[in-house]
Amino acid sequence: MFTVLFSSLGSFVEEVGSSIVKFQTNHNKISVFSAGFINYFFAVLVFLALIFLRKSFVFSFLSLPTFIIRAFLEIVQAQVTLYALKKADRSTFVFVRNLTIPLILITDFVLGYVVTSFQLAGVGLVIAIIIAVFVFRVASFKGAGYVFFTAVNAVATISLFKYNVNHFNSVEGEQIILYLILLCYFFFAARFFAKENPFLFLKQKIFLGQGFSNAIASMLQTFAISFGNPAIAVTAERAAAVLAGIFSGRSFFKESKFFFKILAGVGLVAGLILLIG
Repeated sequence: MFTVLFSSLGSFVEEVGSSIVKFQTNHNKISVFSAGFINYFFAVLVFLALIFLRKSFVFSFLSLPTFIIRAFLEIVQAQVTLYALKKADRSTFVFVRNLTIPLILITDFVLGYVVTSFQLAGVGLVIAIIIAVFVFRVASFKGAGYVFFTAVNAVATISLFKYNVNHFNSVEGEQIILYLILLCYFFFAARFFAKENPFLFLKQKIFLGQGFSNAIASMLQTFAISFGNPAIAVTAERAAAVLAGIFSGRSFFKESKFFFKILAGVGLVAGLILLIG
């Protein structure tokens, strides 16, 4: 119950920050590097508060082999995700990202878990709908390659996160170290590549809203994965994100073919539900 609740709520909160990033980067108000810095600056603050309140920082040096791999993949994931947010339509972004779920299921199957007929039907339905929205031009191809990469890479990052918190680290310990690494990466990238001081953007309310919404979303989704089955957590998050992204694309970015996107979105949610059946 908490897994589904936290994941779904996190998706709707995250959509606020994602829409701000897309609008502001497309209008050259901020670079993707500074936008990334703001996201992780607030995420670090939130997790520092959690560590202080819960006294739950646990990080084992035994986790370093898998953590280092995860950190590298997360840097790539964060950078490519920001490019995807900037270039892809919101509906394209949320449709393609749902490839992660079937890929997680396939990974579970390879690892020896039983895959039911309902789950196979869900895999087929999700893949068929994603193909259909591009074949029938319901979704745009623009930026889809970036989103596809994040969908595939997320399988590895989610699996490594779950492994580390099950065997070595607390959620707070795992995430605060990772977020500090990402924070440093985006700070130096903003300084050297975009010639920006990302701290200056914190004076603007719009970017404060972006950072805070992404931090809360990250916290909710992190605990959703740690409390339950990663596939269920990601399914709930992506299902809510589909509807949030479609409505956001229509309301704020004037994306077309709203009715067909809603139909595809409902079908996609049905497929996602089958995947955890």
